[in-house]
Amino acid sequence: MIARGITVFLLLLSWVTFGQANPDIHSDSLIVVGKISYSGNKITRDNIITRELEFAEGDTLTQSDFQKKVKKSHDNLMNRSLFNFVTFSVSDSAQQKNVQINFIERWYIWPIPVFDFADRNINVWWETKDFNRLNYGIDLRVDNFRGRLETLHVILQGGYDKAAIARWEIPYVNKKQKFGVSIAGGVIYNRQTNYDISNNKPLYHGFEKEYAKKNYFSELGLSYRASYNSFHNLLLTYNYLWLNDSLLTMNPRLTYGDNQYNYLELYYKYKLDYRDYVPYPLKGYYFDVQFDKIGFGLFNDMNFTSIEFNFDHYFSLAKRFYFAYRLAALFTNKDKFQPYLIHPGIELGDFDMRGYELYVINGQELGLLKSNFKYEIIPMKTHRIKWIKSEKFGKLFYALYANLFFDAGYAHDAQTYNTNPLGNQLLWSTGLGVDFVTFYDIVIRLEYSINKQKETGLYVGLVAPI
Repeated sequence: MIARGITVFLLLLSWVTFGQANPDIHSDSLIVVGKISYSGNKITRDNIITRELEFAEGDTLTQSDFQKKVKKSHDNLMNRSLFNFVTFSVSDSAQQKNVQINFIERWYIWPIPVFDFADRNINVWWETKDFNRLNYGIDLRVDNFRGRLETLHVILQGGYDKAAIARWEIPYVNKKQKFGVSIAGGVIYNRQTNYDISNNKPLYHGFEKEYAKKNYFSELGLSYRASYNSFHNLLLTYNYLWLNDSLLTMNPRLTYGDNQYNYLELYYKYKLDYRDYVPYPLKGYYFDVQFDKIGFGLFNDMNFTSIEFNFDHYFSLAKRFYFAYRLAALFTNKDKFQPYLIHPGIELGDFDMRGYELYVINGQELGLLKSNFKYEIIPMKTHRIKWIKSEKFGKLFYALYANLFFDAGYAHDAQTYNTNPLGNQLLWSTGLGVDFVTFYDIVIRLEYSINKQKETGLYVGLVAPI
């Protein structure tokens, strides 16, 4: 009842916020958009920038509409992760508004050394501090490839787990810049894998001279950007999965009974994104629906279907005070047997509850509420590091926020509830946190939380909490 009341309250709050009228009681003069020019986009092509502008040369707009479209165009450009800074300058000329847009582009080629853990997150690794579970290699990412907003991504990894993965994403392939394609493929060898769950903690088994799991995949993606804020993505993936026989002995419910599977996966996502700054939003809203179908009966394959919904809302309460919440739900074909291999859980994807970072909470139906009350300790500031000559790194912005949060979630588990007590009950957590935000989409979170089980912990996060 408490969770239901909180949800109803937040939905009403959302409705009131969206529904408030803001009539302009003053007269609003008309203006004509004159020349639009760019500077600083040494790599990014002009047509990629023009795609994000919500006005064009020759448009006749009211003064207030023009200001709104300038602000929205700025947000569109920043949210493409192409630039560190975007500055609009407007000048008058013969009853027209000329627009000069200045850019400081990001650095686009990142040969990043791979040095990470074979665990789910750093908080889990910290429990054992086992340096034998490290992976190493090279993660080459080329953003804005060819100046067309394309992404080229290659991973070559050795160490505990081995991987070779390549992905090429082309967001626009037609003249109107609405359709895009992507291709990917790779192979992943895991020395150790999670084969079961007990007391809501994953159980692992590793092999010194053998592999626990091998996965080969190839993927074709199609995308369609219907408007500035509306996105469709469709992925078709072929998978070949091999598991060590010993894993099935330890958990007969791990798969359908075999240790090798060929299967197709069809994934569709629609999102509506009106966030002001995607890496760390303060205002706006976001909605998505995701459909995932694993297995089509063509091979000795899987049989899993899920649908997921997410809604995020961000708004200002007063000067330097903000509030945000997320409502999320996931449903699966719960009447079918679901092997542990494909169990969804609150710890996966958007279903991450603060205060339960060390747990796995499986379920065939999931619900989640996340909420954040936020205070802006240091408003967004710009800083120039004089000894770094390049503006790509020498000019940066940063901000600092304090958070008070409350999360609640429920996982309906009809399959593993006998040995996993956190399922089939309303869970909640609350706590305090500090978020540091800077350029290149960097967010660093430090949070102290307490959960329903009266467990406390200090956790680190590297993405926005909501």
